[in-house]
Amino acid sequence: MAKHKNDYFKLAEQQVEYCVKAAELLEEILCGYSAEELSVQRDKMHDIEHDADEIHHDILTRLSAEFITPIDQEDILSLIQIIDDVTDALDEVVLECYMFHINALPAGIPEFSNIVCRCVKALHEAVKELKNFKKSKTLRSLLVDVNTIEGEADAAYSELIYSLFSEESESKKLIGNKAICDCLEECCDLCEHAADVIYQIIIKNT
Repeated sequence: MAKHKNDYFKLAEQQVEYCVKAAELLEEILCGYSAEELSVQRDKMHDIEHDADEIHHDILTRLSAEFITPIDQEDILSLIQIIDDVTDALDEVVLECYMFHINALPAGIPEFSNIVCRCVKALHEAVKELKNFKKSKTLRSLLVDVNTIEGEADAAYSELIYSLFSEESESKKLIGNKAICDCLEECCDLCEHAADVIYQIIIKNT
């Protein structure tokens, strides 16, 4: 049997570790939000996003030069692209705070950031187990965890939007705060999308 030159499962695991770093930093930023410190925090987040891009491009380069992969190339491409999208979405939350001149966050955002962080970490656990997809006894339950937490995010998002439109009358604040809520929800939606790709990999290869 031909040997694979690269361990794409390990590379994907390394890539999603940057998602975890970004999610932990985002939770730290939103739970102790300070508009004065946002510029420095933006730089920290951008550094993580930049490092994530580096490994993403490295995986693409490896794939372009390899004919034999442990699973279909298109599945690897789909997974690593969505993982990269998760990191980008986490970075986008901080950018939205900056662009909309957010001075104070509405109630519920710190709790939402915790849900996002848990969702990303659940995805991380699933990606770590992906290498064992043919015989794993835990991978499917780990994917269910991602979907369950994404459901929590949907509920939190609905309540946040309801509160915003009930309590906030200033249009600029409303637009900015809603944009942040949208970005946070997108982070969890992308994690769920990544979990769906892993489900497809399991189905196609077992």
